[in-house]
Amino acid sequence: MHRRRLVVALLALLLLAGCNALSAPSSGTETLTPAAVPEGVPTAAPGVPAAEGVTALDADRLLAADERRREATSYRLMRAVEIRGRNWTTRIDRDRRVAADGTIYERVETEGSPGLTPAVARSELWKDGSTVFVRTYDQDGTRIERGPFPSVPGHFRRWVLLREQLVTGGEYRVERTAEGVVLRTAEPPPVGEAVIPISLGEPRNVTAQLAVEESGLIRSLRLRYDTTFQGETVRVEITHRLTAVGNTTVDRPDWVD
Repeated sequence: MHRRRLVVALLALLLLAGCNALSAPSSGTETLTPAAVPEGVPTAAPGVPAAEGVTALDADRLLAADERRREATSYRLMRAVEIRGRNWTTRIDRDRRVAADGTIYERVETEGSPGLTPAVARSELWKDGSTVFVRTYDQDGTRIERGPFPSVPGHFRRWVLLREQLVTGGEYRVERTAEGVVLRTAEPPPVGEAVIPISLGEPRNVTAQLAVEESGLIRSLRLRYDTTFQGETVRVEITHRLTAVGNTTVDRPDWVD
């Protein structure tokens, strides 16, 4: 029972502090492909040096290019946070769909190992312009909240901060691939409080990886680190993956009516 209370507390802090994520099968066909690389001519994504090697990124250029590319298209963003202890695992999955007209639907699901059931099982958000609806359920299916919100709750927004923290901090080894540029940790980036809940200790053994298209679009990222929770060593892994770029739609859920 004591273990159950610890994990419930950890999950609540994760949802509020914004340690974000998601993982679900992609639907639809990818329509965005990397630009062709002229033979013999080194190219790289905006903000990433053309020559391969270890480098600090031009964060402003890369983040601006990524934002411009996402604003110009629709996409599906899958995010996942997994925290593994000695005898337990807690996972938060997020599936955000952004249509070309800017409407958003996001679903959050949480899961714990047997006997370590999280307090919140599912949360959903639908946003059209300034109109925001949210509903949340516990593990028993009881609705905790439902209805309009004045703005998007914080735990639905914090994924952008993780992307910025990884790009602006640390140094990366630049590797060119057929899909674009892969950035692997050379000097670990700092991991700020927006990523780590206050109940967790300082991160150790931090590694990060980002995949960037020649257009500057950040297609995926992965952050791993060790830390402590209530004196126990835990392993945290956070992944983001952009999919169905240019081929994502958002249908108005029935529960919004």
